Amino acid sequence: MSHKDVIKLLFPLELSGVFDNDIAREGAQLDSVEASAGQLQREIVPQTCDVTIADWERVCGLTPVSTDTLQMRQARVIAKLREYGGLSVPYFIAVAATMGYTVTIEELRANTDGYGVEGIFRWRVTFTGTPLYYFRSGQSRAGERLVDGPLATALEGLFTDLKPAHTMIIFAYS
Repeated sequence: MSHKDVIKLLFPLELSGVFDNDIAREGAQLDSVEASAGQLQREIVPQTCDVTIADWERVCGLTPVSTDTLQMRQARVIAKLREYGGLSVPYFIAVAATMGYTVTIEELRANTDGYGVEGIFRWRVTFTGTPLYYFRSGQSRAGERLVDGPLATALEGLFTDLKPAHTMIIFAYS
C-alpha cells in the first residue's frame, strides 16, 4: 500500500479534486523517504555501502585507486577496520590472508643491492595468489568489469599505510 492511500485513509471524509494532487505529492514524498531509509540501513556497514564508501575510506585514512571496483574498496575498508596492529612478518601475512591474498615476506639482508647497512630495513613482499572479484548485483556498480583482479594494488596500499616509516617495501609478483 502506498503512502498516498494511507493518507487518504486518515481523513474522515472522502477528499477529491484539488486535494488529490496534494495527497499524491505528500505520499510521493513519504515513499521517497522510506526508500532513503532503506538505503541508509545499507550504508551503515562497509560490507553493503555504496554511496558512503568515500566517507568510509576517509575515516580509515585510505586512498582509493581509480581502477578499484566497489568490492575491492569495501574489502580494503573492512581489512583496515579489522586490523589490530603489529609490525611482525606474521602479522602482515595475516593481514594479506584476511583480504584473500597469499603472500610471502622476506626481510632482505643488509649490504645487498647497494643499500649498505640501511638495507636491513627492506622487505620483499611476493604475491603468489590474488583474489578475483566477480560482478554481483547489489555489490557492484554499472560500468565495472564482470571479472576483475585487483593486481594487488589494494594490498600494496594497505601495506604502505601500515608499514613502519623507516622501512621500504619491494613488491614482487609470481
